[in-house]
Amino acid sequence: MVRVFFNPDYTLDSPLIGDEVKIENLQHIADVDVNSLQEAFEICQNADQFWTGRAEVKPDPIVADGTRSVAPGDVLEFEGEWYLVGPADFQRI
Repeated sequence: MVRVFFNPDYTLDSPLIGDEVKIENLQHIADVDVNSLQEAFEICQNADQFWTGRAEVKPDPIVADGTRSVAPGDVLEFEGEWYLVGPADFQRI
């Protein structure tokens, strides 16, 4: 399972690197029943439906009716490790 967090501290004007992420500021959005970060990222994209409505996703009630896609700056927790979503990869933090 991958836990998905939005990062309110991240902006395109002021991108963060791993050691600047404040875990205590993250907003838990959903849990995704998958076995890899890449699979979680792909599922957490809005396409023909909100990703929060997919069978693999257990969304937090505040986003159950839909929210934005997971994007760079957000954070995923997998197997006890935290990862910052980057433009092309995941950076362990």
